[in-house]
Amino acid sequence: MEETNRVNARCDLDIVEILREGRRLVAAGWCQGAMAKSAEGRVVEACSPDATAFDPLGAIERATFNLLGGDRRYLIQNYYKGFYALAWELHTHSRLAFWNDDAVRRKEDVLERFDMALERSTRPLPNAPRAAA
Repeated sequence: MEETNRVNARCDLDIVEILREGRRLVAAGWCQGAMAKSAEGRVVEACSPDATAFDPLGAIERATFNLLGGDRRYLIQNYYKGFYALAWELHTHSRLAFWNDDAVRRKEDVLERFDMALERSTRPLPNAPRAAA
């Protein structure tokens, strides 16, 4: 009964909005060595209200959580949309985390990666089927 009384939540987020929100979060606070950290530098979960700095993975998770209004039912499926767009050429979570945690990496590099993912995500696919007129 409770399920039928719920307001329908958005369940299918757009990749571009996930990437934009993730980029905004990293621009506000970036970290290495964890998906998210508090203002005091403690490791916290990306969806924690204490999280103020994010690595790319944590930013995508929190962006998805924010855009879903805190509804976790569709978190994973939307998280992977943002992850795959951002991890292009790195392919896995561990490789993206390793790339982020490299001592030479800077916040600007991470923001640039978001920008590249946004650019790729807004271009039409070359072999995509055309909609019927």
